[in-house]
Amino acid sequence: MDDFKKLEQIFKEPITINNINRINDCFIRYLFSAEGSETIVLNFINSVMENLNFETFVKVEILNPFSLSKYLKSKESIMDIRCITENGQIVIIEIQLQGNNEFIYRSLFYWAKGYSVMLDKGEDYNKLQALIIINILDFKLIENIDDIHTCYVLKEIKHNNILTDHCQIHFLELPKFNNNTYIKNMKKEFLSWIKFFKGEDMKTLLKEDTIFELVKEKSESFLCDNPLIDTYKRKEIDEYFNKRMIDYEIKNAMNKGLKEGIEKGIEQGIEKSKIEIARNLKKSAIDINIISENTGLSIEEIEKL
Repeated sequence: MDDFKKLEQIFKEPITINNINRINDCFIRYLFSAEGSETIVLNFINSVMENLNFETFVKVEILNPFSLSKYLKSKESIMDIRCITENGQIVIIEIQLQGNNEFIYRSLFYWAKGYSVMLDKGEDYNKLQALIIINILDFKLIENIDDIHTCYVLKEIKHNNILTDHCQIHFLELPKFNNNTYIKNMKKEFLSWIKFFKGEDMKTLLKEDTIFELVKEKSESFLCDNPLIDTYKRKEIDEYFNKRMIDYEIKNAMNKGLKEGIEKGIEQGIEKSKIEIARNLKKSAIDINIISENTGLSIEEIEKL
């Protein structure tokens, strides 16, 4: 499917439980942190922990329940999913669709920031609890390891001794799912969740784990909510343009190798891309207001195309 057909699909094709993008930022945050999602997110967190033989949890409390109004007003960087376990450990789930090695430093920064705010001034250090970050990534981050799931902790190099369990940073690299060698080493529950993110048919998942009965129910409530669907589509379109921009930047940088050329070329390339898309959507009889809203072109500019 080419880029235009993909964009046209976002506008026109009815969204179902099987064709929805399950790592869409709005959808996954709703699924894991909306009211009543505790059992779902607990199952996911435990599947990640159990996959690498870490201790699992009995219950979690969602610290920042999903609110569409807050979601629309907030920056993506602060809209991660935060939970606290029965023992006081903090679990953060982050979704990142595009990135590179710089994301490693971002994740370390998030951990350090989250750990440092656990104590108020003057409180004892023994009140600090483990902070676990689970990063769901739609790009390859760790190039020299083929495993889908990796986890980094603080340990002594020579004796392989873990200093503390207070630091756990998990990376789930979804594009590595096709490596059958490492799929065989996954725990069943974790594998089912990876298959869910990758778009496995819900009927198949329902046979694998009963948790997907709740996932199906929650997903259907999302699909019936027009404001949520509108936000979902906006995120899909945003990601489309972000990817186009990044692809163009990389291509332009490789061809010219000059910073000035990159900055000017990105701007011109994005504008040209938007005009081309708007022209095609107009031919497909998409409402002109929708085209304007999602390309940034004015109604007057679109009418002249």
